[in-house]
Amino acid sequence: RYRLAWIGVFLAESILCGYSSVTMQNFAFKEDSYFPLAVGNSWVYSVRSRSHPMPKSIKWRVTQVEVLRGTRVFHLWPTPTQGDEPISLSELKTGVVEAGTDRFLLKRPLHTGQRWSAASHSRRAPRKSDSFEVTSTVKTCSVGAHSFHNCVVVREKDEANHVASLATYARGIGPVKYVYFKDLNSDEVVTTLIIESWVVH
Repeated sequence: RYRLAWIGVFLAESILCGYSSVTMQNFAFKEDSYFPLAVGNSWVYSVRSRSHPMPKSIKWRVTQVEVLRGTRVFHLWPTPTQGDEPISLSELKTGVVEAGTDRFLLKRPLHTGQRWSAASHSRRAPRKSDSFEVTSTVKTCSVGAHSFHNCVVVREKDEANHVASLATYARGIGPVKYVYFKDLNSDEVVTTLIIESWVVH
């Protein structure tokens, strides 16, 4: 199961609860965002996999927003369905984080060489860590048939699941490419997701 990086590679293993309607705060302006979050936003990717059969394409869509302790939480679901839980994300002034955790997919300020880490929330290895590094920031990048302005590439090492990945984000668009490697220190690519189309409000 592939998460948005978004990534780690696996969907969040615990579901959020206890939402309430309170004042919203601590969110970034979407035009400056590398992962714009709004209900109805969606991203469609072509999938190339060497390791096991995969659907030819996958679509992630923001289906719902709720508020928890003053922060908006957006729920993203994939088509075809993968599991029974959404990915739940919030965009704070400090970056994009998996809601209810300290696991940032993107952490500001974004610059080449920036690193951060978070404790794994995998039930298999709760004491392991996920590490992130911005490997490049470029003014333009080409992904498939598309060209984007202001791109950032983040490498993640998910020790709990023994998987490494590269995620490319384009400002104002969101994640445009994911590359998953055989293991933590391998350069052998097993799965690639390339953006085909998107809807961003």
